[in-house]
Amino acid sequence: MNRGARIYRTNSGSIDKNIVDKIYSEGFPITQYGLYTKREKGYKTFKVAVDAGFSCPNKDGTIDTEGCIFCPKMGRVISVEYCNVKYSLKEQIEHQIQRNKEKGIEKFYVYFYPGTNTHASPEYLKELWDFALSFDDVLGISIGTRPDCLEDEKLDILENYVKEGYEIWIDLGIQTMHDKTLDFLNRKHSSDDVRRVLLECKKRGILVCGHIILGLPDESWDMMMETAKILSDLEIDALKIYPLVVVENTKLEDIYWKGEYKSLDEKQYIHLVADFLEHISKYVIIQRVSKDKVPEEIKISPEWSLKRLRILNEVSKLLDKRKTKQGSKYKK
Repeated sequence: MNRGARIYRTNSGSIDKNIVDKIYSEGFPITQYGLYTKREKGYKTFKVAVDAGFSCPNKDGTIDTEGCIFCPKMGRVISVEYCNVKYSLKEQIEHQIQRNKEKGIEKFYVYFYPGTNTHASPEYLKELWDFALSFDDVLGISIGTRPDCLEDEKLDILENYVKEGYEIWIDLGIQTMHDKTLDFLNRKHSSDDVRRVLLECKKRGILVCGHIILGLPDESWDMMMETAKILSDLEIDALKIYPLVVVENTKLEDIYWKGEYKSLDEKQYIHLVADFLEHISKYVIIQRVSKDKVPEEIKISPEWSLKRLRILNEVSKLLDKRKTKQGSKYKK
């Protein structure tokens, strides 16, 4: 496929610290993704979530069949209408771009969302990535995957896109940097796998957004703050922070009904997010602080609303009340 290089990138494969410093000079307590991108690019962007039909090696028998304890046995639970394999990849991208252009969005990322989106041959992945980048208003791609599914050959392909001027993000399922917890979750990868991916992506100019869960079984406050420090020291580019959500048809549901796990209440979670933010570098962009894409009909716990903007506002108010901000307790 012919794909002309279009230099959309305004950074060099890392977070622009000058922009972050400006955000804090304006009094904001959190380096929010929306604030950062508005200043970096000067126009509105949107992530077009697509379902390319990927499975997970932790469920399809490649490394295991059980999956993570919090992952539904029925597989995908997606609430974005056009992020659905019943539509072609072309239809998913075109429909969402058109609809969001009508809302004033100018440029887009294609976000390969459900499943482990690097769980395939490099040749097949390149075909998909080339196609996604062939759309005129697409400035880059974001790829949801696991730390153990990013071999060098795949990273090399992504590095070539970076050299062409595209912005490449890895949405990396990390959850925690403690191997004991990863084993309990049946993640089937280690914290060393995370370290390797972060170092290799940094060398290649590939940006990484890590997904972290707070309130995991048997994780202490100190352990969660240690995860914050480790990822900051490794200079991760961004984070999505979530509460642990119990949904139907999971092993976690069984544990929950046995009384062996209790969800955080809303106040506990808001305070924990504020603590976590204080302990991470201010140069880590915060993309989310909650998980609002869980359909209510399958959610068992927690009972409070997960809406991310509401939680973000509550966390911001708490940081203001404390007279503190993201990174205030982080020491490299």
